[in-house]
Amino acid sequence: MKTYLFNVENGLYEGEAFEEPVMLKCEEGITTVPPPEYVHGQVPVFDSSKDEWAVIPVNIARQLLKLSPVKSMESKS
Repeated sequence: MKTYLFNVENGLYEGEAFEEPVMLKCEEGITTVPPPEYVHGQVPVFDSSKDEWAVIPVNIARQLLKLSPVKSMESKS
């Protein structure tokens, strides 16, 4: 069965996989709910308490990961 992976700590989308239905009950970070469509600069985030996805801007996702924005080559000059 096609499944969708998400980070259990922050809900960020991590990709697709195929798992046996029995695995859904014993593994965290897997859902059969497909993420919504999103565009460049956005990322899906899964809320397991509501069993649904939301789409957030990448800059918010970076804050969830505690990453700083990527600096362009122009700003280094």
